Amino acid sequence: MTGPERHLYQPDLDRQPPKRPSADRVRRLRELAQWHDEWVAKWADRAGFRPEGRKPDSDYNLHHVDLDAPAEAQEEFYRRAREIMGE
Repeated sequence: MTGPERHLYQPDLDRQPPKRPSADRVRRLRELAQWHDEWVAKWADRAGFRPEGRKPDSDYNLHHVDLDAPAEAQEEFYRRAREIMGE
């Protein structure tokens, strides 16, 4: 390889191998996922559904509650998420 793109193909020698998260972190992430499912079910009918302007192959319909939930719903979600994650 020659030219300016050469640097794009060199490995990152300082990168550490991935580590499995602790059992506590895995438990918290599972609890967070469960909370998210409950939260979506609670707020789905009150979150706006505005697909206008989205790409036809967008997955907006799957995530519209995350994007368009009312402010009080977002506050509720993040407050509980911080509790679950220990922050």
